[in-house]
Order: sequence, then C-alpha cells, then structure tokens
Amino acid sequence: MNFAIIVAGGKGKRMGKRINKLFLLLNKEPIIFHTLKTFQNCKNINKVILVVNPSDRNKFKPIIKAGNFSKVIKIVDGGIERQDSVYNGIKAVDNAKDDDIIIIHNAVNPFVDEATINKCISTTKKYGAAVVGFPARDTIKVVENGFVKQTIDRKLLWQVQTPQAMKFFLAKKAFERAYKDKFYGTDDASLVERLGGSIRIVYCPRENIKITDPHDLAYANKLTNASRIGIGQDSHKFIEKKPLIIGSVKISEKNGFDADSDGDVILHALFNALSTAIGGKSLGFYADDMCKKGITDSKKYLEFILEKVKERGCKISNTAIMLEGKKPKIDGHIDKIKTSLSKILKIKKENIGIAATSGDELTDFGKGLGMQCFVVATLKS
Repeated sequence: MNFAIIVAGGKGKRMGKRINKLFLLLNKEPIIFHTLKTFQNCKNINKVILVVNPSDRNKFKPIIKAGNFSKVIKIVDGGIERQDSVYNGIKAVDNAKDDDIIIIHNAVNPFVDEATINKCISTTKKYGAAVVGFPARDTIKVVENGFVKQTIDRKLLWQVQTPQAMKFFLAKKAFERAYKDKFYGTDDASLVERLGGSIRIVYCPRENIKITDPHDLAYANKLTNASRIGIGQDSHKFIEKKPLIIGSVKISEKNGFDADSDGDVILHALFNALSTAIGGKSLGFYADDMCKKGITDSKKYLEFILEKVKERGCKISNTAIMLEGKKPKIDGHIDKIKTSLSKILKIKKENIGIAATSGDELTDFGKGLGMQCFVVATLKS
C-alpha cells in the first residue's frame, strides 16, 4: 500500500500575507486544492494523511469536501519543525507493513504530476528510498564571511524537491534515530542518509517548484496559464483490400492504409503531436510492443498517450489537422471525424480544426497514392 503524507503544517510567513499561503488562490483555487487533487487522481496512491497547522485545521475541511478528496483519511496536527510534522504523519499511518511506501510531499509544491509520483513509488520499491529533483544549472560556490572559499562542480549537484519516498520500516527507523541523536535534517532523505541507506534520485520537471514567496506565486500563476505545443506528422500509401479509417471513422470498405495497424493517419499524427508536447517520442517508438500484442486499433495507441498527457497534469486545449491527398474527398466526412475526435479527446468540436488539400498533384499524396497528415496540438497544465 502507498501512503502519501502531505505536509501543510507551516505558516508561510515569507509570503508576507495575513493568511496561510496554502489558501492563496492559484488559478481560482487554493494552492492546497491543486496538490490534493493530483494525489487524489493518482491511481497508485491509496491513502493520504494531511498534516496541518492546528490553527488552520478547520479551514482545510471545506476544501477537502469541495474537491471530494476521499483519499484524505486523516488530518493530523503538525509540530514545531517540519521534521516534527512529517513524523506526526508517519505515526498516524495505521496497519502499515514494512514494505509499504511512505510518500512525503510539501503541500506548497502544487505542480507535481502523476508521472513523477508513480516514478518515485516504483523507484522506492526497488531501492528502498527515492527523492525527486533536477540537475543544478548554476555554478554553486561556498562563501564564508563574504569571500568565496570553494567552487563545487555542478555536475554533481541536483536541486531536490518533493515527493521524497521510503519504505515504511526505513522511514520509521530513520526518524526514530534522528530524534535519539537530536538531529534535525533539512529534508526527509537526509535522515535516511545518516543510516547509510541508498537513495535513488528521480528526475522531475522543473515546473515542480516550491511556492515560498510572492515571486514564486507570481511565477506559479504564469505556469497555470502556460501552454505546451506539439506537432505531429504521419503518412501511408493505400492498399486495396483493407478498410479506410480516418479519424477513427470508417470512410470505405477498401483502399485503406498500408500499415501494421489500421494506419489511421490522423490518430497517428495526433499521437505524435501530443507526445512531443509533453516531451515524449514518436509513435514508432511505442507501437512495436503494441503491435506484437496484436493491437491494431489506433484508438488504443491514442489512449496510451492520452494517459501520459493526464499523468503530466495537462489537458488538450485545441488541435489543428491538415490532410494532403487527392482522395478521398474529405469535406463530406469532416463533421463525423470531428464528432469522433471530440469523444476521444474529450474536447469540444469547435476546438478541432480540419482542413484538406490535394496538393496540385505535386507529391505522391496529391497523385492519389496515399495520404499525409500534419497535426498541431496545444495543451494546458
């Protein structure tokens, strides 16, 4: 079982506001709402324990109710230091087995995505403990009394964020030893380090920031309105004895696409557009395994990448589709294709644009030997 401990016990004094920064709005919802929503929607999270500042306890309850965050099984009072709050959360875990996973996450890291949480869990299962982060970009220097004493090789440095995860027995042992030694660490992983335990680093997107001050909040609001753009292309020649399927719509019983799958050029190009928008690879990289399993329906391919888009915390805003081919005449099928894509992508038909050209017979597609498709897709976090 996988338990998430969401640490929301601070007061956020550096934000300079009268209220706890967790209740400040980020894209019309409190910061804590976004964090809890991601963990609620993550399939690999079983239960959530929320650790809060006692003075704010009653403010969290309506947010949990409004978001229907059913995985939040307990609200626990935090301690004086962050480490005390995390330990209170660990002690609140009931009936945990030694190999169960404890995922510790700062409530003020609202941009963590499902893919990062899943990777952190799978890595912890294998190595015992894991932290997420990304390589340092800037040169780091050790400064003493205003003078540089040492320059540290940045190739060795990572900026660590949360979640940080460890098996239950290791978490319990690490925290108990820290208190016995009167040690307070700057993060949870440092307590495991003291035991000589192995901690595997897991790359996470740089958007997974901790909101600490007004500058961070302003940047976070820009991120919520930021778009990702992907472009995809696909083409196939025709073969006679195969149904022609375009945009998951059967156009005719013959003259389909020469491909291991149904060859749907729109869905294949759309796959590539969505994949590139989230930093992924082309359909060909993923499709071999699917074909070996006998999967030939391009909708199944698209379901795969749509799940990856969801894991990254993104939604499709709109898509533009351009087809090149002398045949078939596509105008009479556009409405059906839009209806089909609207259901698959879960976006409105007016957010799907489809155009077609014969290409004046300048290419093989324009000469009627096959069809080519280009797709541009925009995503929002």
